[in-house]
Amino acid sequence: MNKKRLIYWISLILGVFLLFIGGSSVAKADTASDVDAAIATGVNYTAQKSKFGGWDAPIFALSNNGITNTQAQNGYQAILAHNDYISGGHEGYMGITDVAAIISLRALGKDPTNVENKDLVAHVIDDANTNTDLNGQINDLEGLSSGNYGAASETARTNLVNKILKAQESSGMWNDYGRVYTTGSALTALSMNLNQPDLRDTITAAIKKAVGAITSTYYQEDGGFADKADTEYGSEDASNSATLVAGLAATANITNVNVYSSLNGQDSYASPVQNLLKNNVTSTPANAFLLYEGTSTLQQAQFTNNGGIGSIFAFDQNAAFKPGELASFTNAATAKKQAISNDSQATTADQNNAISTVNQILATYTAKINADTTSAEAIADRNAGVAEINNVTVPHVAPIVQNNGLSVSTTAPSSTTTAAPISSPISTPVVTSAATNKKPSVNGSVVYGLTTIKLYKNTNFTKSNLTKTYKKQARVNRPMFLVISQTTNKQGKAVYKVKDTKSGKTGYTLSGSKYFNNAYYSANVTKIKVINPKGINEYNKVKLTNKQRHVKKNTSLTVKKVVNYGRTTRFLLTNDNYVSANKKLVFATKYDKASDNTTTTTPSTVAPTTITTPTTTNSTSSSTSSNSSTGTVSNNNTPVTPTPVVPTATETVTVNATANGNVLSSGSVTIPVGSTALDALYALARQNGLNVTVSGSGSSAYVTGINGYSAGKSGTDTGWLCYVSGNFIQVSLGAYVLKNGDTVSMEYNK
Repeated sequence: MNKKRLIYWISLILGVFLLFIGGSSVAKADTASDVDAAIATGVNYTAQKSKFGGWDAPIFALSNNGITNTQAQNGYQAILAHNDYISGGHEGYMGITDVAAIISLRALGKDPTNVENKDLVAHVIDDANTNTDLNGQINDLEGLSSGNYGAASETARTNLVNKILKAQESSGMWNDYGRVYTTGSALTALSMNLNQPDLRDTITAAIKKAVGAITSTYYQEDGGFADKADTEYGSEDASNSATLVAGLAATANITNVNVYSSLNGQDSYASPVQNLLKNNVTSTPANAFLLYEGTSTLQQAQFTNNGGIGSIFAFDQNAAFKPGELASFTNAATAKKQAISNDSQATTADQNNAISTVNQILATYTAKINADTTSAEAIADRNAGVAEINNVTVPHVAPIVQNNGLSVSTTAPSSTTTAAPISSPISTPVVTSAATNKKPSVNGSVVYGLTTIKLYKNTNFTKSNLTKTYKKQARVNRPMFLVISQTTNKQGKAVYKVKDTKSGKTGYTLSGSKYFNNAYYSANVTKIKVINPKGINEYNKVKLTNKQRHVKKNTSLTVKKVVNYGRTTRFLLTNDNYVSANKKLVFATKYDKASDNTTTTTPSTVAPTTITTPTTTNSTSSSTSSNSSTGTVSNNNTPVTPTPVVPTATETVTVNATANGNVLSSGSVTIPVGSTALDALYALARQNGLNVTVSGSGSSAYVTGINGYSAGKSGTDTGWLCYVSGNFIQVSLGAYVLKNGDTVSMEYNK
């Protein structure tokens, strides 16, 4: 009896043990399936975006269905249009960064050393050799480590690794814009350089030291990460946590960390992946940055959990992209076979022969892709396979026609329906105009308040939820905020989640150009004036270190170019010193002819005072005269002599002027193509008898008054503010070229 009882208890204990082990496996399986579902959600939301982002192509290419030809075309066109080096533009961090462009080009099967005859890799190498910004160095390293681009690139990689290792804090972390984000980025970049024999041991030690610090100090019970000692960037943030999770997953082969499980082995701590799932990081269509970060991070975690080693963006080191390439190739073959079957001009026998040929190509290249050991090989084989499929044609039946009673056979073309290869040259943009004109996301940008700003603890804007009110301030005293995300509250209002850059306080507030403007210049500024009462300092480092001299208020400085630095910008002066491009410190008094505003601007070739109304003989017509020194526009009725009418391409825009809630004038005006916002305002003045005074001309024109409402000094953001189609313009009205259908709104803000 005792023996039976003993066996019973042993069985019971064993059963509980097996249940515990089995339950753990079930939990992990559930997490894995939840990750799969979350990735699918992120891919779906990414596909619905009206504007293609810099990191979207890899997300599609890594997905279960692979990337489609349309998505690939959109991705390529986005890079051509929004990467500053390739496009020649100046979008800065609002555009597509170099690292995003390189990795996306690799995902598309394109060569980043030859993009429309431009070598993006060489450009990044140049930046890597001079960049002193840690975050910039990490980004450069990740881009150059995505493949082997030659001796110069390998040398730059080695130098960057040494710089980043040297920048590691004694605690084991890296810090530029917060330890969580910076360390996550550093781990990903370093994981791609473990193939450097001379540096492998040093990199491994640095990675292990960082992961030890993360687990012991920054890992939170909810599975997220926070730096409680950092009041500015240290609070727990889903985007920063996602970046760190990606780095942890990419280095898992070194540290044996499993992001699907608790990092410290304590059951009360959620896993990092569970934290991301709880925060719905792939269900954030209103926050494009978090949508990318969340989806890409879960793709990295999934790859590692399935046995993959290293970063998913190490195209020559692993085969992370192979499943997506197989799916994309199979879909291309299926589309081709469907097109052949639908070809009504081909015989059944010819259709069957063509489909058989496609199947043979499909089998051949499927075997090749399955045998590939790197993403680069799989992408190349998929492109080659699709190209062969596109070359399959179907003979057409020659139609019989009657010619003078004789039956004549005519030659008919073969079927040319193709499933275009993703790497094929693209000559025309496929992004719709609506997508192109959509205002870019401001997430991650630094703004300042133009008027009274009210901060609430959530998106329900009630008096009880109001936490702080920032009163309207003069430009030099305006509060600055970091935009964390954008959303719409239950009242239907567009809302920012922001962080006060001075106090670290976070909250929600109404968004839009009425309330905020970028705190840093990003346009082609060529001359500035110091407006800070205490003056500013010049430095010889972009990090604003190694002070060279102090510059007093009202001093004018000449700018060589605008330089991006993290979330901020700097002005590189003609003496090769740097100053901050913060609008609270300086005011731009002159712009180059081209601007990085929402519309690329060029000087108008149409003088605003030369637009005349065609007349007939012996008629009297309203004409307009202007005072060139004051810019005053007035109306008078005088006889005019007939002049030949020269046809001119025109466009129609809407112009309105509002002061203190009262509409002074509004209407549609027709202006020559290429006219500026100032030309449109002059046209409204002539049409409706508006009294407009302007100082300066062209790119330095400044509206000083409309119907007696006088503006403050130029550069104060008070007085008359100009919005084009809802977007505040940062250049002079005389330099902003309009397009058909624009709405120019002049608002008095004093």
